[in-house]
Formats: sequence, structure tokens, C-alpha cells
Amino acid sequence: MENSNIFKLVFLTLLSMIIGYLGGNSESDQNVKNILLIIVDDLRPEIGAWDQSHIKTPNMDKLANQGTSFTRAFCQYANCAPSRKSFLTGLSPETTGHRGSFNTYNAVMNHTSLPGYFKKYGYYTASVGKVYHNAMDDRDSWDYYFDVGDLDHPEKVPWECYGLVENQRIAENLRPAVESADLPNEDYNDFQLCQMALKQLEENKDKKFFLSIGFRKPHLPFAAPKRYWDRYNRNSLPKVVYLNAPEKGDTIVYQWSELASYKWYSEHYKTDNFRNNYVPEKRRKELQHGYYACVSYIDDLVGLLVEKLEDLQIEEKTAIVLLGDHGYHLGDQQIWGKHTCYHLSTNVPLIVYDPQMSHDNKVCSKFVELIDLFPTLAGLGGLPKPDKIDGKSLVPLLDNENVEGFEVAFNQYQSFQDDVSIKDLMAYAIHSEDYSYIEWQDLNDDRKVVQQELYQLKENKIELLNIARQPENKEIIEELSQRIEVRFSPFRRAYDEYVQRLKESN
Repeated sequence: MENSNIFKLVFLTLLSMIIGYLGGNSESDQNVKNILLIIVDDLRPEIGAWDQSHIKTPNMDKLANQGTSFTRAFCQYANCAPSRKSFLTGLSPETTGHRGSFNTYNAVMNHTSLPGYFKKYGYYTASVGKVYHNAMDDRDSWDYYFDVGDLDHPEKVPWECYGLVENQRIAENLRPAVESADLPNEDYNDFQLCQMALKQLEENKDKKFFLSIGFRKPHLPFAAPKRYWDRYNRNSLPKVVYLNAPEKGDTIVYQWSELASYKWYSEHYKTDNFRNNYVPEKRRKELQHGYYACVSYIDDLVGLLVEKLEDLQIEEKTAIVLLGDHGYHLGDQQIWGKHTCYHLSTNVPLIVYDPQMSHDNKVCSKFVELIDLFPTLAGLGGLPKPDKIDGKSLVPLLDNENVEGFEVAFNQYQSFQDDVSIKDLMAYAIHSEDYSYIEWQDLNDDRKVVQQELYQLKENKIELLNIARQPENKEIIEELSQRIEVRFSPFRRAYDEYVQRLKESN
């Protein structure tokens, strides 16, 4: 009888282990968190909760007050496609080759992406909206995929998102940069994306899920329903304090501006050197007004998502991460857009809310990067630490801001324009407490440094005067340049391996 009981006990134990392995309701499974990843295009780190009282973002404010705000989070690249490919794979743009599709890289390197990692561990994965920039990238990592337009032909996806039908049909250079129309939310693409995300939450509330939604606003054109424009008094908007390009500074990124592709600006603003050109104040205020209206519009949609989690009673087991894919200049430093290594292009909003941790409106001022998102979300989801990635987890910072290893941040940028004078130049940047250093290397001339920029940052954290040519800064530049070399050298070796494999496969 005793042997029989022992046999029965062993059998039940083994059965329990098998059920747990196959995804049953094991104790560890109960601690697994869902992930809701909210990506906002062109979002500046400018919300009400971060002492920016002029902008109306009550839902992002609430999320910030409940979670941890990383005020010094930096993207790897101030351009949509390489930034997203980087944080969704955990790989530096230098590792994958910043241009091109992730599919091309993955075909020879067999790299598991962030959503693919969660899918591997039994999560239901869903992509809604602009998550990857390339709609065809990494499709196998998603159990569900949705976006507006013709998904099999990404070039037909209406990323510009006007509300008025007549504006949707206008050709490039004739399209308006702003749109304020008295239309319902249903007429705008981002609302449609939000509705689909809400439906996904409803249908999959009993599963462990990884849901990512990518909103397109406040990307140009600044188009939002009129009632969001009405939340702001244009005459009361804050003035742009630093309108001028940095003194003795960059000469490369000022050769192009995305604003010049829109009506009026394509005729009156387009130039070969935007360091010598300004947008008139009246139009500058209109653009600023439109940007804030779009941010408030997206804030309302963020509120709908968080409210849905509460209605479904899954908010206590769902981690929420909200971020911008890169920053944005609203005329600051004579720039409209991103595409630089300056703070306003690369410093992004990042809020992490873990329902199982007490944040109490925590603010973390450590230097972190979006490349750290992959291991961070894996940690929040209770998954093993991923390997073969270039970032590091931010989870320790949620408990203790004094963790070492987060003293600087890096990024890079290469113009995607065809101008032969600049197309082969790559900028590498390092940002620290006191300095931002940027060096431009000629990729076709053995990485010869053709331009250096050193900015001493004060409280405003904006680049004003390039002091790279001052003799007393020689040692500082040498140190920061060496840190760039140490940081990027392993990524370059990994890229060389990728190129070699690519050649062998062809």
C-alpha cells in the first residue's frame, strides 16, 4: 500500500510538471505579465507630468504618475525605420546595417526579434498600426497583424493620416502641413488603429499577450479633429527659445528638411541650406499648434487603451510601456523634424509601468537607450534573459536608480538623401551629463573624421555652441571619440559577419 501511494505521488508530480511545461496554470505562469507596448511617432519628451504645463496630456500624465519615467532615454537613430528595427530586435543599427528590411538581415542571421521572443514562449503576439516602419518586416513573429491600407503593398499604406478625403488625394508637395477639420475621431486612421487594439484586448484577455500599437500622429502632417485644436490658445503657446542653429555647429543635417515637402513650404521654404532659412512666425505658431493638437489627440487614444485594461480587469497583470521612436524639433535650432544627433532629435519619452511594483511617480535620470527595450520587456514578462542582443535590461533601475552602467547614451545618423556630398557620411554621438559629442565619419574613406562637434550642456540640455575647435578641449574630444570607437567596434564586427554570410548565401 505504501509503495502504491509513493507511486501515485510521483505520478501526480510528473503530471503537474508536464502540464506546467505545456503551458498549464502553473504557479510561475500566474506571475507572467501581459505586455502593452505603445509607440508614438515623432513624440517629444513633452507631457504635462514632466513639468510641461502648456501641453494637455492627462492620460500620459496618469501613466507617468503610476510608472517610472526615464527622462534621459535616447533612440539609436533619429529616423523611423532604423530606430524601430533597432528596438524591436535589440540590435544596434550598426549591427544590422541601418538601412533595409529586417527580413533581409534575418534571412541569413536567423535572429529572434522582440515579438518573436514572446511568441516563442507562448505569448499571443499582435501588431496594430505602425510598429515596424516596413509593414512587411518580421510578419512571422506576429499571430495577428493589422494596419490601415493595403498591407501587401506598404507603399499604399496612407501613413499621412488626413481626415478630409480631399487632402488624402493630394499629391506630394501640394499636401497641406496642417489640417483642422470638424470631423469625428472615426475619420482618422489612428482612431481606427485604437479600435482594433481595443478589440484585440477584448478577444485575448484570457491569454498571455504581447500587444504593440503604433500611432502615426503627431508625425507630419499635423492633422487632428478641430476639437483638439480648440484645447489650445495659439497666442498662449510657449515661444521657441532657441531658434538659431548651433553656432559653429553642424553643416550636414541642414541640407534637407521634411517640412519642405508640404504645400507653401515646398515653394517658400525649400533651400539648399536650412541654416540660412526660417519659417515665418505666423506659420511657426500654426505648426506648433497643430503638433500639440495631435499629441492631445493621441493622448485620448492612450486613455482608451488603459481604460480598457481596467474594464477587462487585467490591468494588474499587464505591464505598459509608452515611448516615442525618436524626438522632434518644432523649429528649435532651425530644424523642423528629426534627422540629427542633437538632444531634441534623440531624447525620447519612455514610461514603464509594472503593476507589481510600487513606482509612486518615480523619475529615473540615468542615461538609457531604446535598444534596452528588448531585455527590459523580457524581464517584465518573466522570460529568460535573451542572448545575442546589444542592449541591457532596465528592470534593475525600476527598483534602484543607483545601478551603475547607465552614465552615457549613444546614437548615430546618416542622411538618407542622395546628395553625393553627404550620403556617405555617418554621425556617431555620445551624450553624457556634461557633454554631447558628435563626429562625422566618411564611410568611403576609411572612416576619416570630417566634422567634429562638442557641446557643453547646461540646464537647458540643448546644443548652442560647438567648442570642438578650442584647444583646451582636445583631451575631452579624444576621450569621447575613443568611447564611441569602443562602443561601436563590436557592432561593426557583427555587421561584417552578416555581410560575409549574405555573400555566401547568394
